[in-house]
Amino acid sequence: MSTNSAKITRLTQLALLSAILFIMGFTPLGSIPLGGPIVATLAQIPVVIGAILMGTGAGAFLGAVFGFVSFLWFTMYAPPTAFVFSPFYSVNLADGNVPKAIWFAVCSLIICFVPRILIGVVSSKLYQKLYAKTGSVSKAAAVAGVCGSLINTLLVLLGILVFFAAPYAEANGNQVIWAILGTSIVVNGIPEAIVTPLITVAVVKPMTLVKKRGK
Repeated sequence: MSTNSAKITRLTQLALLSAILFIMGFTPLGSIPLGGPIVATLAQIPVVIGAILMGTGAGAFLGAVFGFVSFLWFTMYAPPTAFVFSPFYSVNLADGNVPKAIWFAVCSLIICFVPRILIGVVSSKLYQKLYAKTGSVSKAAAVAGVCGSLINTLLVLLGILVFFAAPYAEANGNQVIWAILGTSIVVNGIPEAIVTPLITVAVVKPMTLVKKRGK
């Protein structure tokens, strides 16, 4: 495959995965109901798959797209916790104090983008190292999927705890912040960490074979 063809193929793949992220972000296709309040978010999966198949740079880019989709969604639909992911709402927490408004805006952007970018970086690096050691696509992809999912969940929750603990607790009916975050891990984080590697392996394994045949 020529250099230009490879670039076009790569850009096409990135465009398709980015489009999938937008579709997942704004339709019910981005989640799987697992019974009762348990819902597994799927938006991190294209990021993990892209990171494994296309490398760290692509994974970071797709993570940024995921963050941008979250930013748009929370800005447009404005749920009570929109301030966590959108600076347009976090600035309201400053009560007119400009330095605080800037600080809160930066914090919301950090939570919105950094964990999502790190999904791609961590998933790619882990996959490369584990595949080099084990030679198993399935094992490496499964571990990358679990870790990619967990890093998103845990870093978002850590960001909430560090930057927005009080307003987040207030937005959730003044519950104890640790109870809220613990529930999020159990109800969302664990199911996502189970679903993500299953789908990742199911996609990555055949795609890896296709890539090898195409070389």
